[in-house]
Amino acid sequence: MKGRILLLWHMHQPAYWDPVMKNIGLPWVRLHGVRGYNDLPFMARLFPHVRQTINLVPSLLDQIDQISGGELQDAYQILTMKPPEDLTPADRDYILRNFFSCPFDSMIRPNHQYVNIWQKVQTALSGKPPESQLPPDVLSNRELLDLQVLFNLVWFGYGAKHDHPEIEEWLRKGSGFSEEDKAGVMALQLSVLKELIPNYRTLAENGQIEISSSPYYHPILPLLISSSIGSRPRPGIALPEEFSWPNDAKEQVLMALDRHEKLLGIRPRGMWPSEGSVCPELMDILAAAGLDWTATDQGILDESIGGAGNMTHPWQVTTGHGDLRIIFRQRALSDRIGFLYSRYNGTEAAKDLLSGIEATAGVGSGSHPPIIPIILDGENPWESYPDGGYLFLRSFFERLDNHPHLETQSIWEGIRDLPASPIHSLASGSWINHDFNIWIGHPEDNAGWNYLSRTRKFLSDAEASGKHSHETLLQAKMEMFASEGSDWFWWYGDDFQSLQAYEFDRLFRTHQQNVYKILGEDIPVYLTEPIRSREHDFAINLPTDFISPTIDGRVTHFYEWTGAGSFDPQKTQGSMFLSGAPIRKIFYGFDQINFYLRVEFDPEILSGNIDQMALVVRIHNNVEFEWKLPLLASPLDVPARVGQSAPMLWACQKMGEGALSLAAAKFSPGERLHLICELWDGERLLDQCPRGRSVPIHVPDDQFDQSIWRV
Repeated sequence: MKGRILLLWHMHQPAYWDPVMKNIGLPWVRLHGVRGYNDLPFMARLFPHVRQTINLVPSLLDQIDQISGGELQDAYQILTMKPPEDLTPADRDYILRNFFSCPFDSMIRPNHQYVNIWQKVQTALSGKPPESQLPPDVLSNRELLDLQVLFNLVWFGYGAKHDHPEIEEWLRKGSGFSEEDKAGVMALQLSVLKELIPNYRTLAENGQIEISSSPYYHPILPLLISSSIGSRPRPGIALPEEFSWPNDAKEQVLMALDRHEKLLGIRPRGMWPSEGSVCPELMDILAAAGLDWTATDQGILDESIGGAGNMTHPWQVTTGHGDLRIIFRQRALSDRIGFLYSRYNGTEAAKDLLSGIEATAGVGSGSHPPIIPIILDGENPWESYPDGGYLFLRSFFERLDNHPHLETQSIWEGIRDLPASPIHSLASGSWINHDFNIWIGHPEDNAGWNYLSRTRKFLSDAEASGKHSHETLLQAKMEMFASEGSDWFWWYGDDFQSLQAYEFDRLFRTHQQNVYKILGEDIPVYLTEPIRSREHDFAINLPTDFISPTIDGRVTHFYEWTGAGSFDPQKTQGSMFLSGAPIRKIFYGFDQINFYLRVEFDPEILSGNIDQMALVVRIHNNVEFEWKLPLLASPLDVPARVGQSAPMLWACQKMGEGALSLAAAKFSPGERLHLICELWDGERLLDQCPRGRSVPIHVPDDQFDQSIWRV
């Protein structure tokens, strides 16, 4: 009796396209399409005995279909195809600010020319306000052509590289690209995209994968049923005016299943509700749609039964339309793939995951095969893996071949013959903190829901008026449904941060504006005004006063860091959410003599074996400093191993604390510094904070306590 590993890869992108203006703003369907969306089917073909479930969101499939067919071009694609000499100053500025939108370590650092260009652009950006346009001569036309090619080239994953050897030839060339090279790269992207949907269909027809779906535009279905459900897991949160359109939830489910059947020839049996968001009312909708199973996170199971639930067997909800099977993702195992293993050697990561699965399978009841549901994003994790996850997945699947105690199965195949335990009172919530707070409750979130309520009421009145054709109303409804997607709300509030958050805000309002445009009515003024605040980088809190903490690696007194600036990496997680990271938070500040640094770690890090661990601190301006600081230390002076001879006084007990003489480092008042912290275990990088950026720090000058950082 073998344990059954149930792998589900969730493939999703928001509705980036504007069908009224016939354009698409962001490139992520195209770029992930030549990486994660293509790599997983490629890996499935290498291991035909491995069974998996691929969850495809219909709005993603639509965009793949339209982009690969040449119907849509995103703004990045259009700017890439322009010869550098034809680019306007605004075009050049946009490219310089956006064509490094990929992980530095895995996609920029491996290419010498890409790093050189990045350094030039970072120097030009230093100290510039976001609204100012960069000079057009930051890069030469030849460098700009290289940047156009490299940004698109580095996104190709291992599947495309295997099937198209010219990719490796371009990568070896590295610089000095021609317009012909660029045209070849862009044509190859579309060629890879064209094969995606046929490849998924073939794998499903061969029984290698099960295809499941999410609701059409990835809405949080419980909040469509009623926004009041947002307060069930967190009573007392502020709610918007009520949005209650349960029929929208039903239609988004049924439309999704219909679209799969039309495009892939398969009607899914299962659905991963957007963000694992569930409530009792939703179970009835899913069962009525003919679905056999759904899934969410283990936190929902624990809340539902009032304790730690057993995820190694299926559960079942009884509805007015029959029974619906429900499985719960093993959070720790799933999150290891999504957030941890990119920093491991791929082979070691595969061994570690298999060890965790074997331990989990051992806690089953014993009378039936245990299930181990591993559910996560199918695209976002692989950006951070040095090889796109190739070695990890290959090693993992190789170890599963002929494993004596484990096998992979698709979800329906793996649960349909197993008895299910009843859930009598399903909790409401999502996979993130088993609540809905990411999407509702913050003033920005609630403003978005209020806008949706007004637009939905307007559409309902138009439907009842009898003035519009069925086709016109359907076009307007599709735009309404697109605006109900979860992604717009992900970027509202202070939960997460992205340089493109304002573009998501614009897209959210654009889809609603289109409802009015399609129906021939004036757009309300409020839909032309941004919801997203531009006041501040939510991850960074600037210093408000001088500080002079005691450097002893612990909280000496409550107020010693009051007035410090801080950087919270949880608020830069972007499209992925991480429940914990090795480096939890950075604090920094100054007095008239020193720069001070405090680094807080995951408590499990400091309670384990830290003999080989060290924090590498890098500070750079026109020169770079680097210190390697041990994690277990009484106060000691650690010399810089890179840069001038400026020792850092360092101590680490409950946290790490450091002090650096401004005079020794030759930091000048008003100077802009950049800070990066890396946690190492021997030769293995455990964490980098921030990831893909640095913390900007201004050395205080004589205006410090008068205006610069005044609150």
